[in-house]
Amino acid sequence: MPDFPYINARVRAMHGRLLTGAQLDELLGSPTLPAFLQALAATPYAGDLQEALVRFEGVRAVDEALAKNLQRTTRKILGFADGRPRALIEVVLLRWDLANLRVIVRGKHASRPADEVMAALLPAGTLGEPVLKEMVAAPDLAGLARTLEAVGHPFAPEVAEGAAGYARTQDLLAFELLLDRAYIERVLRQTQGRSGDAVVLREVLRAEIDTANAKTAFKLGPAGPLDEEQRLRFFIPGGEMLPADLFLALSASGTRASAWQRLRINGFPVRDLPETPIELERALDLATAQALAGRYRGDPLGLDIVIGYLARKTAEVANLRLMVRGAFLGLPREAVRREMVRV
Repeated sequence: MPDFPYINARVRAMHGRLLTGAQLDELLGSPTLPAFLQALAATPYAGDLQEALVRFEGVRAVDEALAKNLQRTTRKILGFADGRPRALIEVVLLRWDLANLRVIVRGKHASRPADEVMAALLPAGTLGEPVLKEMVAAPDLAGLARTLEAVGHPFAPEVAEGAAGYARTQDLLAFELLLDRAYIERVLRQTQGRSGDAVVLREVLRAEIDTANAKTAFKLGPAGPLDEEQRLRFFIPGGEMLPADLFLALSASGTRASAWQRLRINGFPVRDLPETPIELERALDLATAQALAGRYRGDPLGLDIVIGYLARKTAEVANLRLMVRGAFLGLPREAVRREMVRV
């Protein structure tokens, strides 16, 4: 059975194919879309780009090439492993399934066009691009749940429950909270025991719980006169820095600033108090990506290398998507750079 030293040796070889700083600077500096395509054709994405250009043009071709490359990357890593190591890697990949589900649910809530939703997805999880396309094309959230059930995805029961609740209430926050809890429960079931890799995943999960609670607390602020008991229904236990009392303080505008100061003392990854839930979400997503990418420098004999590499690879793909749109729209280089995920 392949173990993590075997798997990590191959993942390190893949890490060596990530784009260099010079390559990223050249792509970021592309003044036009043709110039960007020419620069991307000189990178390890060349084969995927050439294949995509047979079927699509411009930005759509780049999106397809990046999606195919990323999906093949995760499948390749899974192919290195079996048994317990493979099961743990699949748990790591679930965080991108959660992120993609959230994008699709929000897209349907806001009636966004399918092409816009697909452009925001990163097929790095266990759900491949064909399934993601079917999910985006589903007429409603119930159809989304049926697609997940058909492929046997572990989130299918919770998504079906959330879809039924959403049909009655149109409560997006409650649906997203159900998704978060489905992910957390799945990770906890798969990380029992005292092995170093299980401990690593539980550490990651605790940070993700804190992040989810902080995001929810900010969204509850303007949600109306909810009492403490009602607010606590949205709290997820199990985090490290954000206990229930601090969640309540953070969810009320009058105590938010002092609660944030306590979070900073606890070592929360976002230092300055954001003004809006959107700003907080972006700051926390960036901090999470950086923390996960930093695990590449962790235990060379364990799961850290896989976690860190996948965070760096997905950040690279997300940044390339930003760059190609910047080249297409003629945006200033620094405007694009400000939106990039720097890991």
